[in-house]
Amino acid sequence: MKKILLLLLIPFLFSCGENPNSKFASGENFEFNYELDTVKVQTGELLLAVDGGLSRMALFPDKNFLYFYNVTNKRLDEIDLESYSIVRSIDFTEEGPKGIGSLSPDEFHITNKGNIIIPAFDAIRIMNSDGDLITRLNWDEYDFVSSRFDKKFLASFTGDYHPDGDLFFGTYGSMRGGNSFGEGLAIIDWEAESMILKEVPLLLAMKEYEIVLEGAMRSSSNDQFYIQQIENQVLVSTNGVNGIAIYFYETDSLIEKTFSSESLPERRAGDYPRKVNSMEEFEVATDAKYSEHQFGPFVFDEKSNRFYRISYYRSVSPVDGEKWNFTLSIFDQNLEHLQDIADFPNFSGKVFFKDGMLHKGINQDDELYFVRLKPSLPN
Repeated sequence: MKKILLLLLIPFLFSCGENPNSKFASGENFEFNYELDTVKVQTGELLLAVDGGLSRMALFPDKNFLYFYNVTNKRLDEIDLESYSIVRSIDFTEEGPKGIGSLSPDEFHITNKGNIIIPAFDAIRIMNSDGDLITRLNWDEYDFVSSRFDKKFLASFTGDYHPDGDLFFGTYGSMRGGNSFGEGLAIIDWEAESMILKEVPLLLAMKEYEIVLEGAMRSSSNDQFYIQQIENQVLVSTNGVNGIAIYFYETDSLIEKTFSSESLPERRAGDYPRKVNSMEEFEVATDAKYSEHQFGPFVFDEKSNRFYRISYYRSVSPVDGEKWNFTLSIFDQNLEHLQDIADFPNFSGKVFFKDGMLHKGINQDDELYFVRLKPSLPN
């Protein structure tokens, strides 16, 4: 089914003025068409915690299966992306051989062997395909890591992995704070007990956009970065800069690129205070920050050998009122910028390509659906 079904199911996601084959021509000799449909995931008698799982989805490296986490029951459901149905579930506990701790993990990674990698605040847990613990990694307990930092830096527990699961691509910095703090890349091979450190200027730029609430109740609003391992390269990007750092770990070389166009600036404007003295001022500044341009992660389509990225910002006008505006950026396989397409549907968040279609998970009446966008691009 095309757009009619989509509009019936999710009228809040796209405007009613679009056609199933929407044509955008925002650059000379560049025409972009797409089709939209939705598909429901068949869950049987299982109940999904859809909202909590949408940010924790993990793909098998061949993209034939997706793992969807149920926060309430500490359960990982395996979804066959050919039939869009749950084929099995893996139950975890807080303690014991299937123990993943008391707090719900924020992310998962799946290796070619089917091992499940679960970073948490205290360590990284590697489970087998049945959910039993294989090993636990805490970089502070490894001399080859801690001796390089001499207590000045910490290696992150969050990041990405080689599909074989033998290489970790994370960050190092003065704090270990998810995907908000980092000064450079830390590439760790824990079996070979080796580590490579690479400073990434793009990560250092995140400090420019930090908002700090000063005083006894000190707090901060930090930018986010994204780390993605694709083939023999590691991509690093942030939500405040229209750019990317590309690290080729086989040759130990790093390049950075920034982009701009009529549709998108080179970076967020930053028209808000950086230091505030009250919670009210902090909330106003944070709202202003996240109304400005937010640049999403790069998403690779193996079928077309193109990268996609969704960016968005909020605008207010007498005609449209408050409106979120989404822009699609398209890049070739070498991450050379091809085109920006404004007024695009909302495909922000955790999205992925499967068989040439961009997938976005949504919650429709506590059921999991995927909106699928099939693009048609010039060669």
